[in-house]
Amino acid sequence: MLSRAGTGSLTPTHTAQIEEQAALDFVVCHDAPGPVEAAHLLRRATVLGTTNATLPHLDDNLLERLPHLHSIVLYATGYEHLQLDALARHDLTLTTLPDYATGAVAEHALGMLLSLATRSHLANDRSRGRVPAQTSLRGVELCGSTLGIIGIGRIGLHLARIATGIGMRVIGADPDPAARRAAEHVGIETTSTEDLLHRARAVTICASTTPHGGPIIDLARLGMLQPGALLVNVGRPCLVDTDAVVAALRLRHLRGYAVDDAPFDRMDHADLLAEGRILQTGHSAWWRDEVLARGAEHFGRALVAAVHRRHVDVVSPAHRVAVTSKEQVA
Repeated sequence: MLSRAGTGSLTPTHTAQIEEQAALDFVVCHDAPGPVEAAHLLRRATVLGTTNATLPHLDDNLLERLPHLHSIVLYATGYEHLQLDALARHDLTLTTLPDYATGAVAEHALGMLLSLATRSHLANDRSRGRVPAQTSLRGVELCGSTLGIIGIGRIGLHLARIATGIGMRVIGADPDPAARRAAEHVGIETTSTEDLLHRARAVTICASTTPHGGPIIDLARLGMLQPGALLVNVGRPCLVDTDAVVAALRLRHLRGYAVDDAPFDRMDHADLLAEGRILQTGHSAWWRDEVLARGAEHFGRALVAAVHRRHVDVVSPAHRVAVTSKEQVA
């Protein structure tokens, strides 16, 4: 187990269940170990449990030095940064935690959208003297407007449910036919990304990234948005062309952009930050009491399953999708 929390990474129950079947070594790391250190730490490991912060670079060179390793359990939802082909070549099983933060991230997306619409983040800054007193707090209503969700998987579907609760109409776009069918089954209209951009007053990006994939929203697609549209990104920053967003904001074509990361510079983009047109939340969507408790439970469950070779939530290298096993761990 590589993590910053050491023994605190697992519940006592899961620790005991693992130790019934395997020797369990906790290694406290503040950063990912380099190849030499990782090869030494994992030389006897059959199962590796780790967070993204402490994840070694698992390429062929390192994996060739880890002959006993058969499973990796990653405390994360996304896995696009891993070399899945290398894992497949070494017959390694990768497990992730696809659903531990779904509700929190969807709520965060709605929260950022509400902040852009009501300018509550700017009102807070003005009340604390961080922006001039004459700064406008004029916002817009969301009730009755159309929300377009790009990526209607777990997070997108949950966002759709709660957005309808404040009176928004919801449409979705997704390249995955299974995701579209699931959305349509619960009454969400699906359409093309281009049609969605033309019709939506607000757009949220809940999509995953793919290796070597470009941005979903570039300059051309920003031009398809209605003037004064709001854009929220709870995926990776690379899903949106940041320079194009800055241009659209400064031209007042885009009313506001919120992203759960921090790609904007407080000097280069001081005007947009001061005007409240940019809201960045530093990858905090998942940082919730309930998510941390759920994540620890899911992480432990996945590790126990890996030790028994009855894996759950396995990532398929061939299809680049997460497949949930129906096998249960006692």
